[in-house]
Amino acid sequence: LFLADHHKYVGYGGARGGGKSWVVRDKAKRLALRYPGIKLLIVRRTYAELQNNHIHPLRGDLVGVARYNLSEKIFYFPNGSTIKFGYCAGDGDLDQYQGAEYDVIFLDEATQLKEEWIKKIVACMRGVNDFPKRCYMTCNPGGPSHGYIKRLFIDRRYNRGERAEDYSFIQSLVGDNRALMESDPDYVHQLEALPAKLR
Repeated sequence: LFLADHHKYVGYGGARGGGKSWVVRDKAKRLALRYPGIKLLIVRRTYAELQNNHIHPLRGDLVGVARYNLSEKIFYFPNGSTIKFGYCAGDGDLDQYQGAEYDVIFLDEATQLKEEWIKKIVACMRGVNDFPKRCYMTCNPGGPSHGYIKRLFIDRRYNRGERAEDYSFIQSLVGDNRALMESDPDYVHQLEALPAKLR
């Protein structure tokens, strides 16, 4: 459902272990290969999270397919497409998005970012071309923008300038991650043992 969704804003959230980061990487790779010259951005709160959840896995996946520039934090594809990595742990980190343009933005664990950060980063989603303009937000309950994300994707209450038809939400369940269920079937029991609120 996530890979096929063409809404402008797609929320994908719920359970831990649902494969959200994996599907972000998969969708980014597919878009980069399908649309020569497309500019993609993947954002997490910290650079360490980007390295663990996206950069290291993609460096393995894209051997012989795309070249990674460590200083720029960008994968360059032979067809001109790029996947850039950005982070935002504080107001000062927003400077890296000043004047930037991206066709598709992925906010992985969006609820860990402040609402005003999300809005400033999403404002970079523009360009004079025929590429899709979309923002994919993965999320878990809680975090600084819990209320904002819940309003958009769960409660579906929209303010002026927000259009209901632009938003879609897909529930993420731990059972959706077949690879995890096969390799670690006890993970569900681990989640069930958590305190009720965290669970």
